Amino acid sequence: MSNRNRNYSQKPANPWNRNNTGTQVSQSNTTSSNVERKKQNNKPASVAPADNLASSLKQSEQRFKQAHQKNVESARKYTQQYESSDEEDGSESASQEILGNILKNYNGLGGDVGKTSEYLQHLLESRSAVCLICIGTVKRADAIWSCGSCYTFFHLMCIQRWANDSISLKRISHEQQEGYYNNRGEYVPKPVLSVHWDCPKCRKEYEPVDIPRHYECFCKKELTPQNHLWLIPHSCGETCRKPLVPECGHSCVLLCHPGPCPPCPQIINVSCLCKQSGQKTIRCSQRSWTCLKKCKRKRNCGIHECEGVCHDPENCPPCKSRSKKPCLCGNKTKEVDCSDSAWQCGKVCGRSYPCGLHSCEQQCHAGDCGACPLGLPRTCPCGKTSSVAACSEDIGTCGDTCQKYLECGEHLCSERCHPGKCGQCLELVKKTCRCGFTTKVIACHKQLSCENKCKNLRSCGKHRCNRKCCNSQCPPCDKVCGKTLACGKHKCSSMCHHGPCYPCNQKATVKCRCAGTLVEVPCGREKKISTPKCKLPCRIPSKCHHLNPHNCHQDDCPSCQQVCGLPNDTTKCEHPCWAKCHDAVRVVTKDKNFVPAGPWDAPTEIVEIKQLPHPECEVKVPVTCIGQHETAQWPCYNSKPASCGRECGRQLKCGVHKCPLPCHSLKRVGASMLEEDPRCQSCSADCAVPRPAGCTHPCKRPCHPPPCNPCQAPTKTTCHCGLTQMFYKCCEYYADDIAHADLLVAREQMLSCGQKCIKNFPCGHRCNSICHSGDCPNSELCNKKVKVTCPCRHRRMEVSCGSVRAQSQTHKLECDASCQELQAARALQLNEKEMAQKQAEEAENRRALEEYEKKFSDRRKHRERKKVQQEEIKETNWVLYGGISAGVVLVALVVYFLLQ
Repeated sequence: MSNRNRNYSQKPANPWNRNNTGTQVSQSNTTSSNVERKKQNNKPASVAPADNLASSLKQSEQRFKQAHQKNVESARKYTQQYESSDEEDGSESASQEILGNILKNYNGLGGDVGKTSEYLQHLLESRSAVCLICIGTVKRADAIWSCGSCYTFFHLMCIQRWANDSISLKRISHEQQEGYYNNRGEYVPKPVLSVHWDCPKCRKEYEPVDIPRHYECFCKKELTPQNHLWLIPHSCGETCRKPLVPECGHSCVLLCHPGPCPPCPQIINVSCLCKQSGQKTIRCSQRSWTCLKKCKRKRNCGIHECEGVCHDPENCPPCKSRSKKPCLCGNKTKEVDCSDSAWQCGKVCGRSYPCGLHSCEQQCHAGDCGACPLGLPRTCPCGKTSSVAACSEDIGTCGDTCQKYLECGEHLCSERCHPGKCGQCLELVKKTCRCGFTTKVIACHKQLSCENKCKNLRSCGKHRCNRKCCNSQCPPCDKVCGKTLACGKHKCSSMCHHGPCYPCNQKATVKCRCAGTLVEVPCGREKKISTPKCKLPCRIPSKCHHLNPHNCHQDDCPSCQQVCGLPNDTTKCEHPCWAKCHDAVRVVTKDKNFVPAGPWDAPTEIVEIKQLPHPECEVKVPVTCIGQHETAQWPCYNSKPASCGRECGRQLKCGVHKCPLPCHSLKRVGASMLEEDPRCQSCSADCAVPRPAGCTHPCKRPCHPPPCNPCQAPTKTTCHCGLTQMFYKCCEYYADDIAHADLLVAREQMLSCGQKCIKNFPCGHRCNSICHSGDCPNSELCNKKVKVTCPCRHRRMEVSCGSVRAQSQTHKLECDASCQELQAARALQLNEKEMAQKQAEEAENRRALEEYEKKFSDRRKHRERKKVQQEEIKETNWVLYGGISAGVVLVALVVYFLLQ
């Protein structure tokens, strides 16, 4: 009522909070109801005119409705956009993005850890995480517990009930066990109680103190973490800070996350295992790296070197060199590893001590056995006095007070020195019971318990503890649940618990059709389990003429798969029917008399078991074609001779060609392929006998067997030297009945004109052989005369062409004295000619220079006078400029000193 007169300002919708949108809608609804109430209250008491008041109210109401509708639509849009698939508030897309950023580079320590992280990520992102105990969905706001080994999470209440039930069942089973005597008459006590509980998935053992009592985040920093929309479910949002595995001194820097922590990402400088290589910058998780250097340290034998690849210097493998060495006592010798130089044979020493009464009971050892251990200084049972006595004497009690600590660990034994254990502590002490309500003085070895009953509720939340002198650690409820299970037949036999009961552990029987095979299934699943497969033979009689044996089944009997075997009355042949049995075949037909009431009606199908007729005989029988070419295997029902489609192929009378007609019937049955049948086509082709190689004239006779008549066609061509036309017959030049070598000789003679060859030798002289083909023969035997000169070409001589080609030294001319005199005269004459030419050139050059100087002498004098005047003007200007510059410098110096 107090909110009615308050004025609320309209706030924009917050898209990040669904509660804000809902509040906004409720506020708008409240505002609309207030306006309606004001409208109703203002109707009877109207001060202004009625029309103006009604119009203003209508306008304000319309504006309010428009704003209200706009807010409702925006709220609905944001609600649909950020509504979670579960019944809780949250954003699935945000959760997927956060999980993806955290786990996208998560490799773990191996393949199994990587699979675990992927499994957890899939469960959290797909909203399909299931508690393996109650088979229920694990929601974002549920209190969970995560296993430290497999990282699977369960409902906190489910894992508590699971742990308590496991411990209770183990205790009850242990109480029901008793000791027994074995076949040897020995008493075997019952085993010691091992109280622990296991993880439902990986079966890791936990102690009773490890039963989770509180809902914690993944990093165990925060109790009952809040459900935040932008964090991983069940996470506190803080840095994990758990020690990394293996321990390296660093902690996890990811936000609180499920599953194992990733490998350490820190960068460190570390050397290899053998410390021989320099430091290397690597990840901390990969700090153990090896180089390729060999270890040079001595092995444990002290003789051989290790020579192993880089490893921990303190963990060199033992020496594997073998040698024969005696044992410690020297009785046996065997081949052992170099590192196992000291070995024991296992034989008891048995040598007598110096006392002569006792013998050494040690196994194979080196050195002397020493003194008898019973002759060494010994003490009394309480340990206060010691004495040295012979090994054959016993040391008794000392008679003093024992003064040993009793089992309580606080009081001393007050009896005299005695052998064996001390008795119970009888000191009177003040003790408090377990529940803390009673205090009493009793003997130290007794436990005090009162009669006060605990009134706390047990873990089931239904029954009280009622245990005497309870220390607030109430045991699980020991009463039977008794609820009817999901199967509807049995009741829960577990201890009283929270939540749904376990599935029924009883078994039900499902039988096959013949009741010869039984299978046990969980109770309540009889209708969901298919009929078991039975291997016994079916008892239903066969519908065909075969036995058709098959195993027991649920539906109709399978069709017979055997061969029919009856005579084939369809083909009426001597072969039996080899088709699959068709005495009882399932045939589906449609009703012919069906009249549809509309286009949606379909004709009904009629299923009948009928006996079908025998199919056509498919047995292969040999059938020969009508042309007697081939014999093929044809089906029995179609075994009639027909044309095979191939050419007849019989030899015609010409002896060259064969019948080109397709396979046809013969007049003479059984005719050979080498004989022409009257129904074959006669030969009408020309001669097909191949002509001799090179002959291009066809045979003019009709088709005949070889050989053909010799070709008499005249042929002309030029001779070898190309000057004369030669005429010959084709059969003479291209004869195929003469040997190849003889034919080449005949052709050479036939094309030779008999005149002298017109070709030249390589030396340039004409060939002296008769007209021939190819290169000229005997070119090296040319004896024509040629002229030879000396190097200065003064002397000359005629020699044979062969000598010149052979480059003989005897035919090379050399210059003599006359040649030298001639060369000297020629050189003198050439020098005189060059000197005269040079003198003439010098005279011409002097004459031209004199003419040039005479022509330009006047111009040069004028230019020289002008040049002298310009030089005088330049000197005057330089003197003037130098004086001005010196004056300026002097004035500047005077001014500088004055200012100073």
